[in-house]
This record gives sequence, C-alpha cells and structure tokens, in this order.
Amino acid sequence: MYLGVIVNPLARRNVAAGDRATELRGIVGPWGEVRETASVEDLRAAVQQLFPRITHLVSDGGDGSLNWLINEVQRHVTEPERWPTFVPTNGGSVNAVARKARVRGRPEAILRALAAAAETDRPPPEMFLDTLALDGESADGAPFHRLCFGLAAGGVGNRFYEKYYGNHTHGRADVVRVLARSFGDYVSNKVVHTGKPNYATSLFAPTQARVVIDGEEVPTRTHRLLHAGAIDLHIGAGFRLFPKAEKPGALHFQAGNLRPSRIIVRFPAALRSGTLRGDLIRDVNGHEMIIEAEDEPLSPIIDGERFVGIVKLVARAGPRIRVAQVGSSTAVLPRRAAV
Repeated sequence: MYLGVIVNPLARRNVAAGDRATELRGIVGPWGEVRETASVEDLRAAVQQLFPRITHLVSDGGDGSLNWLINEVQRHVTEPERWPTFVPTNGGSVNAVARKARVRGRPEAILRALAAAAETDRPPPEMFLDTLALDGESADGAPFHRLCFGLAAGGVGNRFYEKYYGNHTHGRADVVRVLARSFGDYVSNKVVHTGKPNYATSLFAPTQARVVIDGEEVPTRTHRLLHAGAIDLHIGAGFRLFPKAEKPGALHFQAGNLRPSRIIVRFPAALRSGTLRGDLIRDVNGHEMIIEAEDEPLSPIIDGERFVGIVKLVARAGPRIRVAQVGSSTAVLPRRAAV
C-alpha cells in the first residue's frame, strides 16, 4: 500500500493554510508522496510520475478536484482495472462524492488513517462508484470528453450552482440566500417590470437545446431542467440530487421545461427530493442522453467545474471506479473485500 497525495496550493483553503504540502508530507511520512499541482500541466506530470507505484490516489479537495484527478488518470491509463483506488478527503466546498462513499473526517484525519493503514499494510475497505462518460463536440469542432458523477448542462440547476459557488461558504444558509434573492427578484420583476437583469432573470433563463433520451426526443426545446447523474448526491443541509441513481448501474436524466412560477413553488421541496414534475419534463432512468445546443453553445457545470463552448454532449455510463471508505477507525479495520 503506497499513497499519492495531490495538493492544489492555489485552492482558497490551502492559501489560507500556508505550506499545505509540507504539513501533509509530515502526516504521510514514508508511506507515500505529496505533489503540488498549481495547473493542469502540473497535475498531468504528477499522475505520470506517481503511476504505477501508488495504490491509493488522494485528492486534497472536493468534488471538482477529484474530477480533474480522475480525468487525468484516464488520460494516462485508459484501462480502468489498472487505476489506483481514489480517496476524496472532504477538503472542498462541495464534498458530495466523499459523502456518498462514506468517507468521514477532515483531510488531515483521513490521511493519518491512510498512513496508519499503509504502515500495517491493511488497506481500508472499498466501494465502487458509477460514473458518467460525457462525449461531445466544442464550438470549434474539437472533440470533448469527460468523466464525472453529475452534470448540470443548463437551466435552473446550472445557474443555481453558479450563484451557490459564488458564495464564500457553502451550506444551507447559502442555498436559502440564493433562493430568497431569486424569488424576491422574480416578484419584483412581475410588479415593477424594470427589464433589468437580476438573480431571477439569470436563474430562470432557459437553455435552448434538442434533447433525446434513449431514442425519444423530449417534447420541448426550451429547458429549465437539463441534468444527468451517475450516483445520488447529497450536497449538504439535507439537499439531494439524482435520487433515481441511488442503485448501482442506474443513470438519472432530467430534461424539460416548467414555468418559473411553478419552479418557485416546488423548488425548495425539489432540493430535498431531487425531482421536479411537469407535463414537459422527463425525469427518468435511462441509458443515453443526447444534448444538442441551439442558439448558443452550452456552458455545462460538471462536478462543480464549468466548461464553455460545448455544442453537443452525449451522456452514457462510464467506468466504475474504486473509492476507499476511510474514517477515524480505518487503521484498525480488518481487511475486507470491495463491495
């Protein structure tokens, strides 16, 4: 058992923490290596240098950091069976994947548990997580490929995350703040008719696209819902995404349109249940969703990271990845087969 730890020194929490890499090297000791990656090029080089010596690849961050790490591993080694076991560390603004994998504790505690497990050569238990494989095309004709757990291709989910991530903290209060401001602006727009852009005009602006799910076209090209998930995600504060992807192998697709007034009424409950209903909405399990942009390219949010200039996306099942289940008692857990 040998650890590889990836640290982004430019991340907000790491800038505030000072010399993060030195701190983590002190925890890991002789049982692994810590690499700082301030750019995609740095990350690519770190993955190349660490592979294939490592058995566990640790992302010192949240869902976005883990996304970049998984995609660089796939870029370097195409066969998933040769990939190391991934370890998210609850170190980011959103840690839904770690929550799904039942990873417990702060990053430092997780690394201490991993180092103790490596010292006794008793790896922590593992689970498999499904992924989405996104393939498509950019506006300049270049191919696009990404592995992820959750996609907000457009509509309310895409714009909500933009507002949510714009806050310095990320929790229930930030969700309430975004909703309250959006709903207040919506009411003001109805009463005053100023025509000026605000939270409501941004949040409820639809995405124009042709969407096909398992060969059947969604009966609208105006979408205020345009999402896909490979696993069910709890983003904290009791809010849930993609509940139909709770079972292994099930993808959850959401597309279609609903009037802003009906979204306002249903959105708080939808954040808790992960679903919205309407005559023009398709909220289903499926195998493939094709999204073709109209009017302007998509700017999808993929595991919390925004990508711009995408004109077509095809979402299908991606490879399953191994994730270590690490907690405060990991070091004394018996060796156990993956589930």
